Amino acid sequence: MKRLLRLYPSAWRARYEGEVGELLDELPTDRSMVLDLVRGAFAERARAVWRLLPVTPIPAGGPLMLEHPLQRHPTSLALLALLLVAPTFLFVVVSLLAYQIGVPGLAAAVEPRLAAFTASRWVDPFLLAAPFLAFLVAVVPLVGIGLGRADGALHVTISLRARALNVAVLILCVLVGGLLVAYLVSEFLFEAAR
Repeated sequence: MKRLLRLYPSAWRARYEGEVGELLDELPTDRSMVLDLVRGAFAERARAVWRLLPVTPIPAGGPLMLEHPLQRHPTSLALLALLLVAPTFLFVVVSLLAYQIGVPGLAAAVEPRLAAFTASRWVDPFLLAAPFLAFLVAVVPLVGIGLGRADGALHVTISLRARALNVAVLILCVLVGGLLVAYLVSEFLFEAAR
């Protein structure tokens, strides 16, 4: 049984081998004791290797931004935001092409579909809110807010990450929202002028 103590790292043996050896002399030898010693040896070897790994230094500019659960999947949230803004984008582009720019035959082709699409009362509020909701969904994984104390004062830190897909979706949301607002204002002005 004492031979199993050789499986342990040398630092552990230097500190504990004598005491554990005396304890092993007093206890009966059985299979569970052998398994416990082998398992303990592997655990101590793993701890010794873990202590040899280098400590990750804090990067220049401070510690890394803490992640909240939504920051773990920025690509998924960007795709969700893209799905949210897609109907409004299509509605605005088709409406601008058909009615403002006057692409021949497009207005007659899309009029029945747009009328059926916007017949429900919830569609218009959804189309209006979608770019703003999509913007929020795409921006959440990019922003981190932290609170801390330094020199006895409370400090708020805001961290921003630049993920290409999320930033592209944010730009699309701003463009679609701007086009939607411009479209609604122009429709209001045309109606007021009549």
